[in-house]
Amino acid sequence: MGWDNPERATGNKKRERFKAMKIAVVGTGALGSLYAGYLARGGEEVYAIDIREDIVSAIRASGIRIVEPEGAEVSIRPKKATLNPEEVGVCDLVLLLPKSRQTEQAARRARCLFGPETAGLTVQNGLGNPETIEAVVGGGRILAGVTLNASTYLEPGRVRYAGRGETVIGEMRGGPSPRAEKIAATFNRAGLSAHVSEEVWNDVWGKLLVNAGVNPVTAITRLANGILADHEETREIVKGLVEEGERVARARGIRLPYPDAVKKVLDACVATAANYSSMLQDVLAQRETEVDFINGAIVREGEKLGIDTPVNRTLANLVRTIEKTYSLRASGLNK
Repeated sequence: MGWDNPERATGNKKRERFKAMKIAVVGTGALGSLYAGYLARGGEEVYAIDIREDIVSAIRASGIRIVEPEGAEVSIRPKKATLNPEEVGVCDLVLLLPKSRQTEQAARRARCLFGPETAGLTVQNGLGNPETIEAVVGGGRILAGVTLNASTYLEPGRVRYAGRGETVIGEMRGGPSPRAEKIAATFNRAGLSAHVSEEVWNDVWGKLLVNAGVNPVTAITRLANGILADHEETREIVKGLVEEGERVARARGIRLPYPDAVKKVLDACVATAANYSSMLQDVLAQRETEVDFINGAIVREGEKLGIDTPVNRTLANLVRTIEKTYSLRASGLNK
């Protein structure tokens, strides 16, 4: 598929004609299932790809089940759900949404999905994922992005859409992008609000501070997002995390997409009040978290610039300690 503007047809009503975009969603956990489901419902040719057999089997049997923010549950069937990307063939768009620790492996498995005109996109949490994917599939093929959509994993093939938000995408090297505009239009048509940024790294850092302020606190306290805004103690911790990240971002020349970072993060807690952050979901499932790509990334970037980030370092270490003691907790100790 070319990345020019869609054709327009005239008649009694002027409407946009489009050929369904062939889209592979690699990684159908909480966020991947949400995107795959909405894009399929929007008329796109969607392939759900995952390494977990239970997820693929559930989608094959019952479709992608989404509990909408208003409470209704819908089931949407993608074109195909598979463990094997080679069954899919070359796509127009490859949306890569694995956990950050699995990014390189997922990119290697997804190489067969890329043809000369294929675009790749990731809206994963944290820093470093677009660069990791690009190193595998080739320069100039990957767009970066962020999303404020919140999705909670309920069971294989079933998620709760816990909070509607904007998706922002753009070229890794900045500037205008017809293909990014085309992808954003596809998302909007599917009901996933999206727009293009010509300076997407500002948006990536903007989302990073939201994740850095919310995720480790929820993972440690095991609280839903909204409760963090209700208590002075958790607000103080969030403030410390975000202010450190803001200092690092500004030292790197980042122009954050909001004037008050702490207010933005606390507002995000309220907007996604019922959501369990992805880091909390990982802790509850006794999985490795993405803390090294979020708070750990802020610590590393701060070290490069000579900026100390003790609150981020402390909470990252606490989350790592939780990860390393899952077996002790599972055996009945330290409860």
